[in-house]
Amino acid sequence: MKKITLGKTGLKVSRVGIGGIPIQRPPIDEAIKVVRAALELGINLIDTSIGYGDSEIRIGQALKGRRDGAIIATKGSWRGGEATTTTIEGSLKRLQVDQIDLWQFHNIPTPADWENFLVDGGSLAAAQRALDRGKILHLGFSTHNLDVALSGVESGLFETVQFPFDFISDEAAAELIPLARKRNVGFIGMKPFTGGNITDARLALGWLLRYPTVVPDPGVERVEEVEEIVQI
Repeated sequence: MKKITLGKTGLKVSRVGIGGIPIQRPPIDEAIKVVRAALELGINLIDTSIGYGDSEIRIGQALKGRRDGAIIATKGSWRGGEATTTTIEGSLKRLQVDQIDLWQFHNIPTPADWENFLVDGGSLAAAQRALDRGKILHLGFSTHNLDVALSGVESGLFETVQFPFDFISDEAAAELIPLARKRNVGFIGMKPFTGGNITDARLALGWLLRYPTVVPDPGVERVEEVEEIVQI
């Protein structure tokens, strides 16, 4: 599996990661097999969130004794310092780790929310404390709003951005991806199969891999899906 550097984080991540939403669906023993198959086949970026049911718990169990080489990315609250601290601590516990490689503010939805987030400052301060204490190593954010994504990348506050990107929802291509590249902000492409609406993985990933700084993180729930992604 090829690796690229994820922006200014300096993290060497697999050319494709995996997303943790579908991992909630299969029986837990199967979910563990999926995560371990990904690691064994060279996928080292595993992205999840406090908001994805028991995804963090399942990933944590899969990583027992296999932490070396795995890059854990998860997401949590931007709604005030206390909420941010609580979600970081909760993620550490569920994932059964001492450090989270990449922690992201989860889905800042509108420009108004972005402005409130900046004015309040509590969440940023809480995340910075977690960085200073080594509980998280790198800081990013996710959003579905292009204006928020552009503002966040331009702000210089973050090392990564996660935004929807596929050959149907391609609005990031014109401004956001070039800006992220210019600012050396890592770009994680969420929903590369448009939330399951694109069923041809070769077509979807073949298109995405034309963008050398984009790391797609397709959600997976079966070992066969992991094998197909690695083959592509």
